[in-house]
Amino acid sequence: MSAEPGGPRPEVTGFPDDLVELQQRWTRTFNRLAADPPADGHEMRMELLRLSLRLDAHPHWATTEAGWSRVARLALQKYASAAPGGEEELVTLCVDGRIIAVPPGEAASRR
Repeated sequence: MSAEPGGPRPEVTGFPDDLVELQQRWTRTFNRLAADPPADGHEMRMELLRLSLRLDAHPHWATTEAGWSRVARLALQKYASAAPGGEEELVTLCVDGRIIAVPPGEAASRR
């Protein structure tokens, strides 16, 4: 069964360790960049891009019924943040004309 637009989507489980570690590295890099952006964050942004490409091209997506999808990527993010060594991705908001980064639980109260 393949996922069809508007139809039921297969559950995404069983992520390989190297994919989880890649996602955790992406999240840590994003959080560092969002929480305390350096004056020249070019290298960190380039690292995010490299990690994003590796995440998208990982062979795992070709071996699952769900394949690569936004739903599958969100499931990976949740899984990786709950796994040992994981952390939640910060949420960036524009408050009074400034971009700030807050933990996900605080984001709703600041919008």
